[in-house]
Amino acid sequence: MRYKIFNGSKSAHCCFDATVMDTTKPEIIGGEHYAGSDGQLHYETVCECFSMEDAQLICDALNAADAST
Repeated sequence: MRYKIFNGSKSAHCCFDATVMDTTKPEIIGGEHYAGSDGQLHYETVCECFSMEDAQLICDALNAADAST
């Protein structure tokens, strides 16, 4: 799937519980795909959400739209 959910806020804002990312656009730092301290690979942010449920709805809709093209 193209879009996935990162648990927590990539921008480090305390009000967001989840970040939706586009896996076709990796974050490259120093010529390598950036991974956070938890080992999770980072990608370009699509949006940040106040709840995991909202992030899942957005992620599902984006992946469905991507699959239909």
